[in-house]
Amino acid sequence: MRRTIKSLGVIALLVATTAGLTVPAFAANVHPATTEGTAQLPAVDLVLWSKESPEFMTAIDMQGAFDEWAAENAPGSTLTIETKDVEEVRTELQTVALAGEGVPDFLWTVADQAGPFVEAGIIQPLDDLFTMDDYLNTVNLNGEIWGIPFSAGNHLMLIYNKSMIDTPPTTVDELIELSQQLKEENADVEGFVPFLFSQEESFWVFPWMQAINPDGVPFVGFAEDGVTPDLDNQSLIDTYQLLYDFKFTDEITASECNYDCLDGFFKDGKAAMTINGDWSLGGDTGMIAALGDDLGLAPFPMFEEGQPAPLIAGTYAMIPTATTGDNLDVVQAFLEWYTTDTDQILKYTVEQGRLPGYLPAFDAPEVAEDALTAESATALSTGVPQPVNVEMRCLFDGVKQEYQAVMNGSETPEDAAANAQSFAEECIAGLE
Repeated sequence: MRRTIKSLGVIALLVATTAGLTVPAFAANVHPATTEGTAQLPAVDLVLWSKESPEFMTAIDMQGAFDEWAAENAPGSTLTIETKDVEEVRTELQTVALAGEGVPDFLWTVADQAGPFVEAGIIQPLDDLFTMDDYLNTVNLNGEIWGIPFSAGNHLMLIYNKSMIDTPPTTVDELIELSQQLKEENADVEGFVPFLFSQEESFWVFPWMQAINPDGVPFVGFAEDGVTPDLDNQSLIDTYQLLYDFKFTDEITASECNYDCLDGFFKDGKAAMTINGDWSLGGDTGMIAALGDDLGLAPFPMFEEGQPAPLIAGTYAMIPTATTGDNLDVVQAFLEWYTTDTDQILKYTVEQGRLPGYLPAFDAPEVAEDALTAESATALSTGVPQPVNVEMRCLFDGVKQEYQAVMNGSETPEDAAANAQSFAEECIAGLE
């Protein structure tokens, strides 16, 4: 049995720990689950592009939820769900929007895609379509709202196997010491690695950078104005050095590791700890299913200069500009119900190891009494809001290519930080 929260509710923890996000007050009004009593909507054929895996979408049965809702509210309507890699959602939407055909009616995607989508004019603002008061966080840009949350979080955290570790490390020194101890204890286990993280993606780099913030900026990587890149600094140099040392000096991680490595090795019991996101927890092939009660979640271990901060946002519904008329009416009505009905929300959040994006859902006992929800919320509490402006994509790409160079030993952290800065400046100049 999972232990439950006795004295500290998840709601209080989230409200106390999401300072810096737009956290509205709790409100008593809850949206109706259906449009019963109003005129039925016309029959339409809708297409959703989702960045979630086919397994996730099957587990939450969004298709079944839509079919049941449509039978009462928009008889004859259909929904086709197309699952795509998160980067495919971004690149393919830009392609089909430019071509003027094949655009989906709505999206299930991540916050940072709002910047390029808004810049290109391919999604529409949602302020006049939804009541925003009860959502935990929305995608805000240029004074308008472009996404309403399916879930809060989308954050990285330390994930560990309780059958190997009683107490997770709280500092980097403890992480290194524990990893070396585990390495010795499992020397006869073929392929065992004590600690895994992505050695390819910059999403795994930025949390460590936030611990080194001598200028006190809201987000380390940007200057105070939030749009000028600031990467050639000690924050990024020290972060690259730390991750390099994990591999080459401390020798506590794999010789190379992409996402499939960090996810698969851990679920197979070949690693004791990994850094991964809340999206990895649910579904038939997720970490909850693989490890059960042995699964533990914790914040990043403290770095020498401070607490690493994962980038936090969530997963969001966005609506392309091309969605109009009857299709827009049905998308709006369905999403208003689907993102506010507690029974549905629990299926695609808590049951999948995620945090709800709708505040009244936290009143449900399934949320308040779930241990993993509390552990995930504690990790979330250390995070910083992920910028959604278009310049953030240039930072992601610049840090990524230089990170890979550091981790294959072809560049020093100092050269990599300077090169990341140059790349970001050129990239942002190209946006103008």
